[in-house]
This record gives sequence, structure tokens and C-alpha cells, in this order.
Amino acid sequence: MRILFILLVIVIAISSCRKAQVVMTTTIGQEIPWVDSSNIHPKNTAFRSLLDKYKRKGLPGISLLINDSKGTWVGAVGKADISNNIDFVPGTISKAASITKLFIGTLVFRMIEDSVNTGIGYKELNKKIADWLPSNITDKLANGSLVTFGQCMKHETGIPDLIEEDRFYLAVLNNPNKKWTQEELLEFIYNKPALFAPGDTAVYSNTNTTIITLVLEKQTGKKHADLLKQYITTPLGLRDTYYQPHDKLPPSVAQGYFDIYNNQTIVNVSNLVTGSGNGYGGIFSNLFDLFKFENALLVQRTFLKPSSMTIMETYGKQDDTNFYGYGIQKSYMNGTDFGIGHKGRDLGYTANMFYFPTKGVTHIFFINYGTDADSELKQTFREFVDELISLTLN
Repeated sequence: MRILFILLVIVIAISSCRKAQVVMTTTIGQEIPWVDSSNIHPKNTAFRSLLDKYKRKGLPGISLLINDSKGTWVGAVGKADISNNIDFVPGTISKAASITKLFIGTLVFRMIEDSVNTGIGYKELNKKIADWLPSNITDKLANGSLVTFGQCMKHETGIPDLIEEDRFYLAVLNNPNKKWTQEELLEFIYNKPALFAPGDTAVYSNTNTTIITLVLEKQTGKKHADLLKQYITTPLGLRDTYYQPHDKLPPSVAQGYFDIYNNQTIVNVSNLVTGSGNGYGGIFSNLFDLFKFENALLVQRTFLKPSSMTIMETYGKQDDTNFYGYGIQKSYMNGTDFGIGHKGRDLGYTANMFYFPTKGVTHIFFINYGTDADSELKQTFREFVDELISLTLN
């Protein structure tokens, strides 16, 4: 995200917040919903030391879940709300950010498998978005008459990323708690030139997932937030998963922070809302619900049919360190090891949800600090991930 230009004026936005979507944290997160055996995990001391180390280095709150052949380890350190002195615990609900995109990708395949009711089949992945969306939208989108639904899922459209636009951040500053619609967000990249021809390469763009949600709504006449409940959160029993701003967030949600002056002083940016609820971000959850989702989808592989999983995990072009399937990322490649899942990055929040199939290892974490923009703690976070992967895979 290109947000450095707002750092000197962000305090104005924070002080002008009204009708906050993320309310003050007044209650602690839920208890561990199983008999916790973390203390007898062979790497218990190492995992605990890792969290303590990076709390000392300045990350405000961290929760971590590791599942491997020795069992499931969970732990947390720090604060969910610094000003109210509320602890960050394993059950703390925090923002999953772009992990939302994996929820949306999974939703598409769940709807494909229910094609008799949704009218969407596998062949619709190759259908152009212009066949669903009106010309007053597609005519103003780069490659709008060319790109397919599936190319949106794999970030192969060449459509610019709306959250890279300075005008978008200015609008967020002027109305930090605005509940954006897809059409309002798309206006920020109308008539912008294409980054590349569809299918030529892959460049991550939040706009792509916004378009996916718009297509699903045009196809079904239902809000995609309702479709998420119908096809994912309700069937899986994800009772601590919320979709901002469609769901009211509980008072146990963690506050999100960022060092806006890069002077080792972090500021609460929870209610500087960057378009949540339009497919590319907005899911709030905790370790336990994400583990339930990931385990059903990527470990047990029971949530989608094998035919859907084969397509979802057909990876295309590489962008930076990621390969993109249909709504899924393949990341952290190291020899034969790699993780499948998704990263989540937002202004005041960070999350990861990955399964490493060659080692049978799951790692899920939440951090209530933004690590996408530049700050001293960005490098600290990278070191945390490097140590975490080394510790869990070796």
C-alpha cells in the first residue's frame, strides 16, 4: 500500500472518527476450546521464547497457533488494547485482512458445487466479467471487456489496485469510518491504463476481489456477505468470525496499531477503515476459527470437492514471492517446502494462515500492528516470520 503520504495527517483522521466500527476493547478473548496441551509440546519453550522476544522488540500483541505431528500449540503475548490494558490471548479476535480473499475464493467454489441453485459452474471461471457487469462499469475498467472471472481470482487481469491510489487514501482520511460499496471503490481506478494484458503475468490487486464479489451479487441477487454465511461460516460453525462492516464487531476485538511517525511510538489506527467488506479485506476472526477453516479446506480437504481443489491449486504466474491459484497463495518457497493459504496485511493489523503440506505443519498468527507500510517494526516482523518458519519446519 502507498500510504506514506498520509502519515503526517493521519492523526486528524483518527481524532475525527465518529461511529467507530472497531469499538473500545473491554472484554478478553474466548478461552481455548479444547484441552490445551501446549505445555507438553516439545517446542513449547521455543515457541514461548519466540513470542516473548518479539513482544520485547515492540509488536503490541501476538497470538500464534502451530499444529504439527506433535500436536497443537497455542499462545499469545502483549495487549489487545494498550490503553485499557486488555491482554492479547489465543482467543482474541483480530483482523485477518487479506485472508478474506481465501474466504472469497472458497466461496466461489462452494457456489460452483451448488450450481443447481447458484447458476455458476466451473465453465464460468472462463466467462468474461463483462457478461455479468454493466457496460457503465466495464467500459471504465482497464481490460474490462477482456478479463475473465478466473483471471480475477488469479490476479492476472492487469487492472490497477484501487488501494494504491492516493485519492482513495484522501477519501478515507476525509471519512475514516465510511462503509464503502464496490462501485464507489471501483471509481478510484476508472479510466486508468492497464498494467498488462490479461493473462500475461500476475500482479496482486485488491480490485480483482472486489470485482468477484460484484459478480457473485449480480449472479445471485444476494449480498456476498450473506453468501459467506450461507456457504462458509455457518456450515463450519465459525462463531467468532465477523465480516466488517456487515457484522457488528464485539467488544473483545483487538485494537490495531501503527508507528505513524516511525519514532517507536505506536498509534491506534483501528478506525481508519480501508474499504473493508468488499472482498479484499474485512474478516475478523481468531486462531480457533481460522484453524477450523484451514483444517477443513487445506489439511483434511473435505470442505471442497477434489475437482474444486485441483482447480483452486492450479498456480499461475509469480508476483514477488507469491504464486497465485484461484483465491489462494503459494508462498514461503524453500526447496521442496512451501506454504499454501493466504497472508493478511492492513493498516493496523497483520495475519498469516498457512499449511505446509510437505511437513504437515500449520501456522496461524495474528498481530495487531500494520506491517505492510514502512516502519522500523516492518523489518522486525519479517524477522519474526523467518524465525517462525525455521522453527516450525526444522
